[in-house]
Amino acid sequence: MDPKLSAIIVHDIKNALAILEGELRQLTDALGDKPERAQAGRAHTVCLNLQDKLIGFLTLYKASSQGLVAQIEDVSPHDFLDELIASSNIARAGITLALSPAAMPAVAFFDENLVTLALEAALQNAIRFARSRIEIGCTERDGLLVFSVRDDGPGIGTKEKIASTGLGMDLCNVIAAAHARDGSHGVAVLGNHPGGGALFELRLP
Repeated sequence: MDPKLSAIIVHDIKNALAILEGELRQLTDALGDKPERAQAGRAHTVCLNLQDKLIGFLTLYKASSQGLVAQIEDVSPHDFLDELIASSNIARAGITLALSPAAMPAVAFFDENLVTLALEAALQNAIRFARSRIEIGCTERDGLLVFSVRDDGPGIGTKEKIASTGLGMDLCNVIAAAHARDGSHGVAVLGNHPGGGALFELRLP
């Protein structure tokens, strides 16, 4: 299929999902305290997750066809992560999403939109394995700006209960590589935390 035609089709799907998301949000709100509200809410969450995956796919498509350039701005990491937590659509009963206690820099330089996509992908992965808590943070280490997502699950290498699309780490690596300074590029790393659970890090120069 022609790449331009593929892009048009994907954008049409993205627009249709946006309309569906709006309808499901209104339906959920209109149901109030009715028993059907929970079912509508789950459908709304699924729709939001599909939107995130499609945006991730479009970002990868752009990176492979045109190259991806980070738009670096000065950002408050604390405010940025606070907003990310407040707007997160991955909340699940029994799971707490909180800021890491590690010290954050007052100001950092990165592409806010791209880092949001990467951290949302990492959070989607963490929610599949977390038992009760996910911590998200930002700190400086060895001259790098390090965003982290840690869950309290069994760690990587565990068989997934919910299948993954496989786009997550590819997306994060592309976004990390788009951040460059003095010939150095960012990297995305996924491993096990010494204290238990999986640890994702987005390390930016």
